Amino acid sequence: MFESPDPRTSCHRPGSGPERLWLHDWFPRSGLAAALLTLLLSGCGSEAYEGPTVSVRDSSGVSIVENQGELAPDDGEWVVDPSPILSIGTFQGDTLQQLFEVQGAVRLPGGGVAVANSGYGQVRIYGPRGEFVRALGRKGEGPGEFQAPALAGFLPPDTLVVVDARLRRVTYLSLDGEILESSTVDEDVGGAVFPTGIFSDGKAVVGGGFYFSGSSGEELSNGYTRRSTTYRSVSMDGSLATDFGELPGSEFFMEVRRGGGGMMMMARLIPFGKFPMAAVGGDRFFFASGDSWEIREYSADGTLSQLIRWDRDRRPVEGGDLRAFIEARVEAAEDPTQAQEIRQQYADMPAADFMPAFAGITVDARGFLWVERYRVPEEGLPEFDILDPEGRVVGFASLPEEADVLEIGDDYILALYRDELEIEYVRVYRLQRPS
Repeated sequence: MFESPDPRTSCHRPGSGPERLWLHDWFPRSGLAAALLTLLLSGCGSEAYEGPTVSVRDSSGVSIVENQGELAPDDGEWVVDPSPILSIGTFQGDTLQQLFEVQGAVRLPGGGVAVANSGYGQVRIYGPRGEFVRALGRKGEGPGEFQAPALAGFLPPDTLVVVDARLRRVTYLSLDGEILESSTVDEDVGGAVFPTGIFSDGKAVVGGGFYFSGSSGEELSNGYTRRSTTYRSVSMDGSLATDFGELPGSEFFMEVRRGGGGMMMMARLIPFGKFPMAAVGGDRFFFASGDSWEIREYSADGTLSQLIRWDRDRRPVEGGDLRAFIEARVEAAEDPTQAQEIRQQYADMPAADFMPAFAGITVDARGFLWVERYRVPEEGLPEFDILDPEGRVVGFASLPEEADVLEIGDDYILALYRDELEIEYVRVYRLQRPS
């Protein structure tokens, strides 16, 4: 079995036996409530709110929110300060400040930060000035040890929820390192256990992988493939809590070679291919596939409660976009001599006609949805459209540098930044919300 959180990862697994491939890549509103909300939004919208118009309707118990129009460039901006107020990470010097393969981070009460430093098999606690406080865990497979720890979330007042995809284990840790609960995820949960987040009661949501098992009689063929993926919540004892169903997965180009009692599998996300996006906030689970500008909202029990849409056309892929995509992969290659091979690999596979509708979703501490706009390489800094908890477009924001958002609080953004040498830094930026 092969597990990876990166959908572009390739795997070579020789040997006999069945092969397995893993690749990651409010509540229902009544018709009356939806009708009243539609009247409220449309009846006073032109004077009270300038921007996209919103309509809400009910369809068999599912609230459908439809946004149309754009925010003005000078209206609705949420300001992220350009300089971080806290930065953790270093290239040289104190090894306790060095980060490697960060898989999640959360801000703690008092201003400190917990970081899943996966490459070291630890969760590290840092103080409000970035000073090292303690390390929780170490590399291993025993109690309190990790192979690939990822932070799924924080349960107030003092509990970290850690998911280890390789060990298929969920661990609840106090901030001083005490193991409060540790359970192996049941086999009937199935799927990958890459963490997406936690519900307010502590259940972890995992999934987003691509699964293949030779023992099922399935055949893995060459060329384009797009299989479904799953997301499920897991109780503290490791049992299945909620199955959110079969959902659209990533678009891959597969190369399969068999011989000598083994199989070599190469899987790459096709240029501008669609992929699953998910987020958790409170007792809500959000999913999007990038096929259109639509986000599905589920309650914690798996009920589809809302569809959030924005009338926006997907951007077509042009020749210059494809060249930029390929050259970015060439530049990122560790071995410069692979340039021609990489170019040929992408020349042999199809590219999407249109880019995904957007690139990712995050739920902030107040329940607002941050939807990252899709960008081609070297096109600028990360930009986000912001929707309120009812699904209405209300603002936009951009990050001051190229970084991946890990958490958005009431007045801060926690993000992972990598410099030109791929050295990792966890940084906190001050966020100013509009009044």
